[in-house]
Amino acid sequence: MKVIAGDIGGTNARFAIIDGNTILFEKHYSSKDFNKFEDVFAVFVKDVPGQAPHCACLAVAGVVEGNRVEATNIPWTIDGHDLKERFGLETLYLINDFEAAAWGIIVLHRDNLVQIGGGKPISNGPKAILGAGTGLGQAILAPCNKGYIVLPSEGGHVDFAPRNEEEMRLLRYLMKKFPHVSVERILSGPGLVHIYEFLLEERGSEESVFSRQSVKEKDHAAHITRHTLQGTDELCRQAVRMFCSIYGAEAGNLALKCLATGGAYVAGGIAKKILPILSEGGFRQAFEAKGRMEKVLKHIPTYVVTSPQLGLLGAALIARQ
Repeated sequence: MKVIAGDIGGTNARFAIIDGNTILFEKHYSSKDFNKFEDVFAVFVKDVPGQAPHCACLAVAGVVEGNRVEATNIPWTIDGHDLKERFGLETLYLINDFEAAAWGIIVLHRDNLVQIGGGKPISNGPKAILGAGTGLGQAILAPCNKGYIVLPSEGGHVDFAPRNEEEMRLLRYLMKKFPHVSVERILSGPGLVHIYEFLLEERGSEESVFSRQSVKEKDHAAHITRHTLQGTDELCRQAVRMFCSIYGAEAGNLALKCLATGGAYVAGGIAKKILPILSEGGFRQAFEAKGRMEKVLKHIPTYVVTSPQLGLLGAALIARQ
């Protein structure tokens, strides 16, 4: 059965035509190039070779209520009922983007997972999934009737909890900029830039990788990551390492909240890019460092998802069902 799957974030709107778990056609668009979601969806439908399927599921970064969602990181309001009528679809479901990512874990091939620490997952154990990109998504897969149900979450917007003096100073630095410092303010593309700027201020320097040379990328986080992986800027490397440590701590928090014996999965656009740094040890060390619960977390495996189609595969699964 062919379906339309969408994975809609603040940076990109990704769409695909999927048959089973096979992607037949895929197209990405820059979200900020469109004033309304209806406009980008119309372009995709026009770009589809042949007749577009009549069943669709769109995964959107935001809280879905009554098949309607206000996107979190872009000023779009998406109404599933209106879209269904306008485009002549038989069914159209809106779900949270990390609800889709969680469903995607169910059908994802193990070749698209890189394990970082821990033991073997317990069959049919709860699974935790989180991922940093434009924002920070989280969801939980809970066992149900020999399968799973997905519990959507907006856990990326909980309060940031510093673990040491340096992170306390980071919190105070961000409190000057934002009325509420959520963990997403740090574990996201913009958050990586916040960490870098904090460290720059800590060292009392005005010179940065942005001031030394022309920055062609609009995405400063990508600039920091590239310098880190190339070994061309020590401050960038320190920022990414701090990011990975906080990432591991938050993954451990989520794993504890649902006792994720089935594994903790790290998805999102950033994890794959910084996989060499995530694998160094700081991420896993922070994941396990939970005092009396360390012995519990030591056995829980953590995985980095390397497939960029996770949300699309999950949305397609819901569209078929």
